[in-house]
Amino acid sequence: MVDLKNVFDAQDVDAMVGLATDVVNIPSETGFEGPIGDYVAGRFIELGCDVTLQEVEEGRNNVIARWGGKKPGPTLMFLSHFDTTTNPGEDLPRGYQPHATIEDGWIVGLGISNMKCAFAGFWSALQMLNDSGADLAGEILMCGVVGEIEKAPVDIWQGKRYRGGGAGARSMMNHGVTADFCVNGEPTALRLQTGNAGYLFIRIGIKGSPQHTYAKNRSVDPFPKAFRVHGALMEWESTYQELHPHPLMKPLISVGGIYGGYPFKPSITPPFCNLYVHVNTIPGQSILGTKRQIEELLRSLREEDPELETSVDIYLASNGYEIEDAHPVASAVALAHQEVFGEDVPRPNPERYSVSSDNSPLFEFGIPGVTYGAGGINMTGEYSMYEPGIGEVVKIDNLAACSRVYAASGVRLLSGSGG
Repeated sequence: MVDLKNVFDAQDVDAMVGLATDVVNIPSETGFEGPIGDYVAGRFIELGCDVTLQEVEEGRNNVIARWGGKKPGPTLMFLSHFDTTTNPGEDLPRGYQPHATIEDGWIVGLGISNMKCAFAGFWSALQMLNDSGADLAGEILMCGVVGEIEKAPVDIWQGKRYRGGGAGARSMMNHGVTADFCVNGEPTALRLQTGNAGYLFIRIGIKGSPQHTYAKNRSVDPFPKAFRVHGALMEWESTYQELHPHPLMKPLISVGGIYGGYPFKPSITPPFCNLYVHVNTIPGQSILGTKRQIEELLRSLREEDPELETSVDIYLASNGYEIEDAHPVASAVALAHQEVFGEDVPRPNPERYSVSSDNSPLFEFGIPGVTYGAGGINMTGEYSMYEPGIGEVVKIDNLAACSRVYAASGVRLLSGSGG
């Protein structure tokens, strides 16, 4: 059995922090992840990994780094994504900028919580295993993927900057990368998450009948109708949750966008208004059945307003998944957390399961996974990626401890002691 004390004693925290700040300093908006992929590939080559760049589309590569493999055994995947949740803007605080700073033991900068810190955590785990001479069976894959962020092309928003929603992970799976287990470093605030809700992006179109302002009384204005649909969706959310109960997950509904009319010609009343809706699903829930439930809600509204004409289109879908707590990968991370922190691993609140991860597409290809990461807790102790007025933050001590959990999980899973 590998001595974990020797593994932990080998940790180079300064090098880990250096990598974490480096990756923040490389902008990586969805669609433009090429430079950060090249940097990460180079850093894992330094650890002796066999690294492959897998092209998803021009200028966007998944990075597959293989460590170990000298003895037969299982394959553990460490998974992280390159693209950032938000894009930098000059008017945003420093935690939303691709310029890392270290402030009182915290790393501040765009993407550090979601989820560039995971690259540093995985690198540190492999550095510990390397430098301690840990002799493990099987191999560890560090997979950095493009296009994870919940985005999808729709209407006038087209092109690679909108191709997210697990695009890189699905491409990776379609091209044969596989593993026995996955530990995903998404920002769970050092809580163990054994599943994800699925989600749908749905466009609800509300039809109008345009007229010039002088004849607006003869128009059908879709805007007030859209507001009514919005309110009905929010009121229906609790009914929807009752229709789809789950012991861990709480499926949520949110309207994240509205678009309609002619902004360049407001003298014409709007011919349409679209609502862009995020709907969570629980594992095993029918996508088509969910669409029909929303259509039924809209039909009930039309009974009260015969002029309400709507359409419902799904433009992104991802299934939910879950594994048992007793599964070897869940057990290994739980035991590793206990070894590092001296206490049982905490679990997320039901709403946290509504945050998507690439574990869902991996599960469809037979790879069971858990989510566990250092991000997701801010300076004031809230479960949030963001510190108010600052932006994304990660505590260095949390990241160092998280990387030790990753290393200990690898030891358990690759030495036959996964619990």
